[in-house]
Amino acid sequence: MSPRLSGVWRSRLMSVLKVAVSVGLLAWLLHKAGLRNLGNTVSHASWGWLVVGLCFGFLATCVQALQWQALLAALAMPRRWLSCLRLVFVGNTFNTILPTSIGGDVVRATMAARDPSERVRALTTVVLQRLCNFPGMILIMGVGVILTLSDPFAAHVRPAAIVGALGGVAGLAICATPLLGWLAQRPLLQRVKVGKLFEELHAFRGEGRQLLAASGRGVVFWTLSVINWFCFLNAVGVHVSWQLAAVVTTTVAAITMLPISINGYGVREGGFIAFLAIPGLASPSAAVAASLCIAGQSLLWAVVGVPFLLTRQRPRSLSAALPALTLTTPRRADPAVDRTGGRLHEPLAQLAGAGHGADLSSSEAAR
Repeated sequence: MSPRLSGVWRSRLMSVLKVAVSVGLLAWLLHKAGLRNLGNTVSHASWGWLVVGLCFGFLATCVQALQWQALLAALAMPRRWLSCLRLVFVGNTFNTILPTSIGGDVVRATMAARDPSERVRALTTVVLQRLCNFPGMILIMGVGVILTLSDPFAAHVRPAAIVGALGGVAGLAICATPLLGWLAQRPLLQRVKVGKLFEELHAFRGEGRQLLAASGRGVVFWTLSVINWFCFLNAVGVHVSWQLAAVVTTTVAAITMLPISINGYGVREGGFIAFLAIPGLASPSAAVAASLCIAGQSLLWAVVGVPFLLTRQRPRSLSAALPALTLTTPRRADPAVDRTGGRLHEPLAQLAGAGHGADLSSSEAAR
């Protein structure tokens, strides 16, 4: 079997395993929560809290588009903010329908590129966006841990939060070193054209002002996302302090970035049960209901992205990205159309944390 076919079958196997994990976890968690209890909790949810939560989710998405617009401009790809916002919603659509957590990022980056020569730079911006969102997530997670040291309900989530924060710091430290520049020169990465992506990331290390601005917008994005999730928790009767909500939401978001499920389904619900379904705090059905509200918001953003996709002229560069994302039968690439290679999505997953949905769709991103 050729290396290309082997890679396709490996990707398909990983997708099947992710689907199995998500379906299995969801089935077990729904059984644990009880469908009748879950239905009763959802039916009595507060519409006021839900609407407020959606408003903050939309604001977070707007900040995400602003952050991406600035990164595109920094790499000589000026785009209108409204165009970036539309593509963010289109990305949410593909995150929902594709069996990969980064499919939406690849598609929106490819659609942002007006010709093949811009494709690598566009992909660089979505990787940078994820990396620049980590400081905000780590900051809010760390502040939440400190402020909940005396909260007995935080004991369940504190170890996972500390591990997540330390892991995020370590990842950012690695990206701040010349390692990416060294990797960009490796012959193997040069052959698959990934070296160009690493070269762009390495070169951007010197743009301290742009990185600081993007990270600042990342803090705003995560602040709005935490408020978004906090509203959904209150909507289903999970009344927690904002400090505990900050720790739980950022920790659960970090866990969903692990490449073990489809867009975090099952893992997110399990995290809410593990950290919130505590006697005196919340029932399993309420914890799962809160997670389903977040999933519902993601589906809503995916629906919003459909008309933007249908009314936008499909660039030629997008047709080169879709075969790799949909994992269909491989075909011979046309070098005149796809000179940068069609397998950039694999290293993109490794650099971005392979989570997306984390892109909370509100995110995100990281989100």
